[in-house]
Amino acid sequence: MSNRVLVLGATGTLGNPVARHLAERGHTVRVLARSAEKARRMFGPAVEVVAGIAVDRDQIRRAMKGCDAVHISLPPESEFVAVRHIVDLAAAGKLHRVSYVSATSVCEENRWFEIIDVKLRAEEALRRSGVPHTVFCPTWVMEVLPNFVKRNRAVVIVGRNPPGLHFFAAADFARMVATAYEDERTLGRRLYVHGPESITLPNALRTFIAACHPQHKIMHLKLWQARLIARLTRQMDFVTRLIGFFDRVGELGDPTEANVLLGVPATTLREWIETRTPIREGEEAHGEQRS
Repeated sequence: MSNRVLVLGATGTLGNPVARHLAERGHTVRVLARSAEKARRMFGPAVEVVAGIAVDRDQIRRAMKGCDAVHISLPPESEFVAVRHIVDLAAAGKLHRVSYVSATSVCEENRWFEIIDVKLRAEEALRRSGVPHTVFCPTWVMEVLPNFVKRNRAVVIVGRNPPGLHFFAAADFARMVATAYEDERTLGRRLYVHGPESITLPNALRTFIAACHPQHKIMHLKLWQARLIARLTRQMDFVTRLIGFFDRVGELGDPTEANVLLGVPATTLREWIETRTPIREGEEAHGEQRS
């Protein structure tokens, strides 16, 4: 069954490939974007583009008009407000499905961390609404690794007790979300998305940097050092808090159900890196990246 799906956060790391995969599966995809021009450059004629922001109720209403489903992949500062608007407006519409990107560590015990509290409130709003929905709880996506590389330097932050993380590729996640839209069994479920292998963030970064940026200098920082720099420069604050959080709680969730229903996200870190390093025979990897 094809749907007209509104994707919120379609220009983001996880939202972009979801919008593309849904369109490739035959769905009509509409995106709400702050910059319609940027979205049109990004997607071309493959999707419908509506200018607006996800926290504006009237703009959400306009974007939802005629849509059968909504996929929400937004940052913490806007996702709860957007979810609340959507469930309020759903009563007057004909939404058949909402899919929402939560996180692997979201549980009541971790509510003390502000990002977890936001996601729990969003999930609670969806449950109370009665709108058919699927909640995806992914761990760390491989596409965050380039964020630790700036200019000619790479930063590796080492926490006190780095947990193993099952990094996944954004394309695998997008395929799983698109598959869920074709399977009614996914409604009403929280599905954990973990990649095929466990690796700590520092080791994942070292592997990525060695392959994609071998000429870069690597700055190794202990977590307390990164926190001090964040306090003084107002940079890296979010990532240091996130690393500290995972040091404390680790990676949660069992991906078995998601893997059975939607297929295993099989791309390994090495395989993902190969898609980003255009290596010709006899040449070494260099620092350029494919988008």
